[in-house]
Amino acid sequence: MHNLAIKLRDRGHDVTVVTNDRATGRESELKQSGVKLVKVPGFVSPIFDVNITYSMKSSRDLAEFLRGFDIIHSHHAFTPLALKAVKAGRILRKASILTTHSISFAHDSELWDVVGLTIPVFSSYLKYPNRVIAVSRAAETFIKHFTDAPITIIPNGVDTRVFRPAGDRESIKAMFGLSGRSVVLYVGRMSYRKGPHVLLNAFANISDSRAVLVMVGSGDMLPFLKLRAELLGVESRVIFMNYVSDSLLPELYRMSDVFVAPSIVAEAFGLVILEAMASGVPVIATSVGGIPEVLSEGRAGFLVAPNSERELGEAISIMLSDSSLRETCGEIGRRVAEERYSWDIVVPQIERVYSEAVSEL
Repeated sequence: MHNLAIKLRDRGHDVTVVTNDRATGRESELKQSGVKLVKVPGFVSPIFDVNITYSMKSSRDLAEFLRGFDIIHSHHAFTPLALKAVKAGRILRKASILTTHSISFAHDSELWDVVGLTIPVFSSYLKYPNRVIAVSRAAETFIKHFTDAPITIIPNGVDTRVFRPAGDRESIKAMFGLSGRSVVLYVGRMSYRKGPHVLLNAFANISDSRAVLVMVGSGDMLPFLKLRAELLGVESRVIFMNYVSDSLLPELYRMSDVFVAPSIVAEAFGLVILEAMASGVPVIATSVGGIPEVLSEGRAGFLVAPNSERELGEAISIMLSDSSLRETCGEIGRRVAEERYSWDIVVPQIERVYSEAVSEL
């Protein structure tokens, strides 16, 4: 949403981000880009990451923050602020757009039709958007259980100027003290559903002594993963970097030989896969949710079964042992990122949805 706001502003639109009252560390970037920022007051739950105060208020209360706009574009179909903003948009007779970024387990099962009936709050709000944008076919399949609104599939975008291939990968490795090493990269939350433990176990069985696993991200599994690395005897070959800045992240992609996304369930898209592809890095990911839609385009890497340490380890070993394969997959991934997922491609598609919604008011 942050990047979309900036790209829309670059194309001449007057853009305001309305979000929860908490620091993100990127406020100055929005200001420099000419994007206005409005923070909705209220207590944000540290556990559920939602605005509890406005969960208890009506959409009409939230509408006070949304007057004066032509289009209200909400993000994430299952959080209170976004759901109430969708309804507020209709109350204000504005074009109301919703992007859904998530799926759940068995996203294509009729089970969710029943859930929509037993938990009617979702369906009651999701009848309001003029248009729904789904980031993948998997996300479209899931949201259809809750709404009859017209749905357009538009993928997430990636900044192909920021995430770009390395001119000299070895020189970047040297900056991180990893000269001569084969770098396997993971970027994501250290949570069970993301599968970092599966990757760690698979990596422990890789015979390439030059290989090092760099794990970027924080989360409740981090202490366990550090202990697990010691128990597996690979603590000297695993680097835990916790949270890294937006300026450092592209360099980590550029120095990597292989990127791994070992998610177990419920991935609607996988933005980190796009960032790796745009960086010219071959990808190994699991065949869950919307990931195959991204990775199978042009074969920028391998798809493996979720939760399979054996398959994952074999795929990593094959990729690390074949420099020609890595180069080919990296080139394909970069081309796909430029041709389909660059913001220059994605933003005009979103603008068309805006125009259609406005024209039908």
